[in-house]
Amino acid sequence: MKLTNITGRELMKILKKLEFYFDRQNRGNHRIFKNDKGEIIVISAYKKKVLKPGLLNGILNQLNISKDEFVRLRDMV
Repeated sequence: MKLTNITGRELMKILKKLEFYFDRQNRGNHRIFKNDKGEIIVISAYKKKVLKPGLLNGILNQLNISKDEFVRLRDMV
């Protein structure tokens, strides 16, 4: 399955659905999210800029979710 374009803002909404919370903002537009298990996800969150497919794949691998599950979550947001 091919991933569709998604912005950093949309990805932040999906992370919140996965029970991640905003921890802090690092240099520039890098935002750090954590969950209760101690997992950390760093995303570059430009409001309207589309994330590149390689970066999105890397984030999905860190989250241990499939592309199908990601598309389902994206459609819920």
